[in-house]
Amino acid sequence: MITNEPETEPPPQPTPQSKTAQPKTPRPKRRRRLGLVLLGVIPALFLAGTAGAFWTGYSLYDRPFVWYNMNRIAATADRAGHGMGAPVVVALGGPTLRHATLDEDGMAKLAARDGVEHFQFLRIVHEHAQFADFEPMLGAILKIKPDLVLLDLDLLFAGRHPLADLRSYGSVVTGMALEGKPYLADQIAIQYDKPCRAPDPNGRTGADVERRVEEARSVVALDPEAPAFEAVRRFADQARAAGTRVALLHLRRPTAFEERMYGPGNSYLPAALARLSGQPGLPVWRFPDSLHKSANYCRSGALGPDGRKAYSQWLSAGIAQVLSQPRVEEAALR
Repeated sequence: MITNEPETEPPPQPTPQSKTAQPKTPRPKRRRRLGLVLLGVIPALFLAGTAGAFWTGYSLYDRPFVWYNMNRIAATADRAGHGMGAPVVVALGGPTLRHATLDEDGMAKLAARDGVEHFQFLRIVHEHAQFADFEPMLGAILKIKPDLVLLDLDLLFAGRHPLADLRSYGSVVTGMALEGKPYLADQIAIQYDKPCRAPDPNGRTGADVERRVEEARSVVALDPEAPAFEAVRRFADQARAAGTRVALLHLRRPTAFEERMYGPGNSYLPAALARLSGQPGLPVWRFPDSLHKSANYCRSGALGPDGRKAYSQWLSAGIAQVLSQPRVEEAALR
């Protein structure tokens, strides 16, 4: 029987293409934004990490100076204790002090010649010295009850320029990375090395002086109104209260060096000495005029072997004279 129902078309069959092809979805904008953020954040994190490492290294770089010399202070105390109350003298300053004085054994021999037995001499030097470099050690120094503390006069008026330490540390890191130089300073060399080239026989100052003056001026400024003055004065008060004398050493360099370093007529010095004139308990031991000869200095401006020996003999005699007097607390009781 034939019916007249309308014919229906079969549903379309999926083609191979329709099974596999998926409509393209546009990349979300947030993914693009995340990529841009990461491109900015990763370098920033790297720079922050580098800066953090640099700052951490910089803040710890001078620690070996303190650790090394704290051990030397302890060793001096130990030797003095074995010497049954041996006299102790501590000297603090910069490279000028290092070149001006014999080392421990040499100063002990001079002291013995001047009648001071079992003498203990401790000299602590910082390469670009300001008084703040020594402040972490002052308590330990006073604890060993030295008879006398000698301070390089410049410590009262020296201050390092802002960022000078950062620049110096940056040059250390650069030298380590590019030239393989050691990262940590040689603490023994800082305390004991005394290289010296003989002065020019014709009296010329040479490139060494110019270089040293330029280097010193770029790092340290000497100012009669420097805040270090008050810090030294407070330390001197503490020392006297503990029975320790304090004296200031006016060290010299060749006249040509001083004129380049301090200005014609050594402009900083008169005002500095005038500020000291009214300070009790801070005597200035002036450099002997008889030793201030060009032949006694190296080309760098530091005292050479002959000048160092002569100055150390003069210094030892002055120390012996002071040690022959009653200690501060003993004098206060009389």
